[in-house]
Amino acid sequence: MPDSLLNDSGPPAQCEGVASVIEPATRLLRACDLPEWIARDDGRGRIVAVRQFAKDWAASDALRREQMIADAPRRWRWWHRVGPRRFDIAKISAVVHGLCDRDGVELPGWVRRHRASRPVPLTDGRLKATPWTTQLMAQAPSACAAHNVWFDAASLDDYRVHGFR
Repeated sequence: MPDSLLNDSGPPAQCEGVASVIEPATRLLRACDLPEWIARDDGRGRIVAVRQFAKDWAASDALRREQMIADAPRRWRWWHRVGPRRFDIAKISAVVHGLCDRDGVELPGWVRRHRASRPVPLTDGRLKATPWTTQLMAQAPSACAAHNVWFDAASLDDYRVHGFR
C-alpha cells in the first residue's frame, strides 16, 4: 500500500460530504477512496486497499468508523461499469456491510443498493463450482449473500496481527 494513503494532504476529488473533513495527520482510508485504489492494480489481486481499509477500521473508534463509511463510493472511471471493474462497488459494499454487522455499527443507506449480478469472490477471478467454493459460501458472513460477493470472515480481521503491513 502506498504511503500516500496514510499521509495524504487531503481527500480525493470524488469524495464529498461530512466524512471528507478527517484531519490529514490521522487520515484513514475511507470507503469512497477504495474504487481509486482498487483500480490501480498492484499485481496482488487488487485486495491490498481492502486490507488497508480493514486495518484502519480496526484501529478506529465508533465516530471515526462512521466517518469512514459516510460517503458512498463511486466508480473511478466511467468505463468501470463494464469489464472486471464492474463489481468493485458491490465488493466494497459487502466488506462495509460485514464490518458493520460484526462490530455493531449502523449500516449507511448506500450499502444495500449494490449487489453483484453473479457470485464473485472478493479478490479478482471467478467462483467455480468446487468443494472449496461450497465451503466458502456456507461459512461466509451473512453480508456476502446480500451482495453476492463471497469471502471468509477472516478477511475482515485486523491484518496487523497476521503480519501484513
